[in-house]
Amino acid sequence: MFFSRLLPLIRNTDLADIRSDFRDSRKLEKYRMGRLALYFPAGFSWKYLPFKKITGIRQVTRLIESDNGVCPFAMEVPSVRIFFDGRDEVLEIEKKKSTDALLQAAADAGIPVLDPAPGRTRK
Repeated sequence: MFFSRLLPLIRNTDLADIRSDFRDSRKLEKYRMGRLALYFPAGFSWKYLPFKKITGIRQVTRLIESDNGVCPFAMEVPSVRIFFDGRDEVLEIEKKKSTDALLQAAADAGIPVLDPAPGRTRK
């Protein structure tokens, strides 16, 4: 089916039984978290990152800001930065409960949880 296409985020990381893992995964805001991988929305498909490919995870504070002329604002939200394959990505998570769930799942999967970043990350 076109809407449930699963693509690897990193090349050559095909997982066996990925479809059943996606079916059993739980929703984590706009992402999904299974027992084998973390799933990212990608249009009408999903991209997955196996937990065994994640080299570290860190809790960060993300800054959302608007520069419109009528009512500028800035808001800090908790988020998570994951490190994999020599690069990193900040997940756009807005709830502390979701951040804690992801950090706990990472610790259970044996992924190193790094100390929280001292600064903030701009969106």
